[in-house]
Amino acid sequence: MFQTNLMRFIFISIFLIYQLISFAQPGGENCLTATSINSIPFIGIGNTTSANDDYFENCPDVGNQGGAPDHVYTYSTGNSIEYIDVSLCENLTNYDSQLIVYEDNCSSNPIGCQEDGCQSPNYNAPYNSNITGLTLQANKTYYFVIDGYDNLSSGNYQINIDSSIAFDVPDSSIIPLVYINTYGQEIQNEPKISANMGIINNANGDFNFSTDLYNEYDGEIGIEIRGSSSSSFPKKGYGLETRDGNGNNNNVPLFNMPSENDWVLHAPYSDKSLMRNFLSYYLGNKMYYYSPRTQFCELIINDQYKGVYLFTEKIKRDNGRVDISRLDFDDLAGDSLTGGYIIKIDKYTGVNNDSWTSPYTSNSINPQNIEILYHYPEPDDIAFAQKNYIQDYVTAFEDALNGPNFSDSSTGYRNFADINSFVDYFLLTEATKNVDGYRISTFLYKDKDSKGGKLHIGPPWDYNLGWGNANYCEGGLTEGWAYEFNNVCYSDGYQVPFWWEKMITDPEFLNRLNCRWDELRNGPFHTDSINNLIDSMAIVLNFPSERNFIRWEILSNYIWPNNYVGNNYLNEINYFKTWINDRLNWIDNNLPGSAVDCSFLATEENSANLNVTVFPNPFKDNFHIEINGVNKPKEITIAIFDINGKLLYEKISSNQYIFSSENSNYLRSLSKGLYFITISSQKSIETIRLVKN
Repeated sequence: MFQTNLMRFIFISIFLIYQLISFAQPGGENCLTATSINSIPFIGIGNTTSANDDYFENCPDVGNQGGAPDHVYTYSTGNSIEYIDVSLCENLTNYDSQLIVYEDNCSSNPIGCQEDGCQSPNYNAPYNSNITGLTLQANKTYYFVIDGYDNLSSGNYQINIDSSIAFDVPDSSIIPLVYINTYGQEIQNEPKISANMGIINNANGDFNFSTDLYNEYDGEIGIEIRGSSSSSFPKKGYGLETRDGNGNNNNVPLFNMPSENDWVLHAPYSDKSLMRNFLSYYLGNKMYYYSPRTQFCELIINDQYKGVYLFTEKIKRDNGRVDISRLDFDDLAGDSLTGGYIIKIDKYTGVNNDSWTSPYTSNSINPQNIEILYHYPEPDDIAFAQKNYIQDYVTAFEDALNGPNFSDSSTGYRNFADINSFVDYFLLTEATKNVDGYRISTFLYKDKDSKGGKLHIGPPWDYNLGWGNANYCEGGLTEGWAYEFNNVCYSDGYQVPFWWEKMITDPEFLNRLNCRWDELRNGPFHTDSINNLIDSMAIVLNFPSERNFIRWEILSNYIWPNNYVGNNYLNEINYFKTWINDRLNWIDNNLPGSAVDCSFLATEENSANLNVTVFPNPFKDNFHIEINGVNKPKEITIAIFDINGKLLYEKISSNQYIFSSENSNYLRSLSKGLYFITISSQKSIETIRLVKN
């Protein structure tokens, strides 16, 4: 009996040792001597300290200095495509790692390259590497290189390679499903390729099933990768245009947005709340006459799940967007030359760009030129006289702002600029403390002189690094002013124009800042309003966010430039709300100047804001909705949703600003629980949480 047990013990021990060797082998020295992987899942364990430096790449997320030793594994696929996750974020990795994946040979361009994406338990900095949702083609050989950042980066590593479920297409979703088929083409960073798009949107709170027919859109599109720094993320953003069967632009209304052909699929990646642009554009719609409209959706490309996206309008001149006059190439004199124009302060990336350099550098110990780019008309469409006109006008605005009488109401900068738009842009940018604010993705426009003709700033664009989502240049701090960026990050090549430092010394600008801030804080910027909106969207995104973070397994990882890593979605939402509350309170206590004369708030320019009161809330039997304030909209829509986003009730009212549930048998019979009310007009929308006890 003893001998039998001894033999069994020896056999099990040998088997376990064999298993450990099989699944925890060190990598080979290079691609010729790479350690073979027989099957996936696989675990490789080794130490690179005494290895040679055979390979290094400059990954899209972070460059590489070279000089680090490396190990290599190899794997060959069978007759089917495989989807895998590869990670160095495991228990044993203890140095600044780099992960490279080559197809066929190690002299080709890598199909995967990642430098800083996560943090292993044994390394105290977020400089380890992982690649999720990697596609391995059938009958191909792949090489997995474990490398380091520089010649000091070496040590123990653990590489885990697992099959990925990240690409699985959802059976259903409460938000629309967007399907894109590129017919085998790879989507490029310009030019657009032709593809087909189908959208399932059952609306009214109904689920969208993958087996449903396309009912929002089914047709041709052109699509390309879009974004500057964000294009380095594995989750890509896309620009698309809807086309007809002949490949021409085709204006269509999507998600109740005005008919157009240019759209954006924004890809929240480092923004783990998924909401920063959504919230910014939503608040922008409370402030400006126009801010991009949005719709959350889940994106599937070529039968592969891509995650949660924000389908939004692209900023352009149009009746339903930036509603300024059309400027044709032959509009070269008189009033027709004076508008309309859209310009921007932005990075000089992409194609078809042209700009002029402001005569005023930034106020900084390291002054930088300020480049102002033409947006509409585009550089290849704008006439020379039109370039000169808008450049001269903006320079005149800057001359007046820099002059000794800059605050004079008739000869100063306000003679050239719409002060209310600058007030709103300042308050939105400061509320978000967007580190890109004022200096990147900053749009301005000017209509014809016969239509007002002053320089406006806006619409808002690209706030995904705002709301406490940046760990550099004090972007994560809830105190401090974003317009003082040049004092904090004077070495940055993109700096804030001198405009804001000068405006903040104008008593009228300060008066309007304080009046407008008080108005916003009692309305859309009220802490309860923002928290209710975030909570309602978090409910809608509950299951979609789960799928998104399976596809992009980043919740526990640092993704540039996160100021906070919450490890789960709920923590990210709580951080988001807490940061916003602390930031708005800081502005309450530190906004310079005071409100002296707020009569300007009653002008048509600010008539888009709804002032909604719901009472009692919570309610027991009945509740009432009241629309207050001046310049009430001619028509409002009241919609009530349950906690799952299902539409329960909808009513359109004309010139009626008091609503009572007493008039609806259905609403009187609502069961106890949480509901959401949206009150919308043509220019604004308000969401309020309603509780029945």
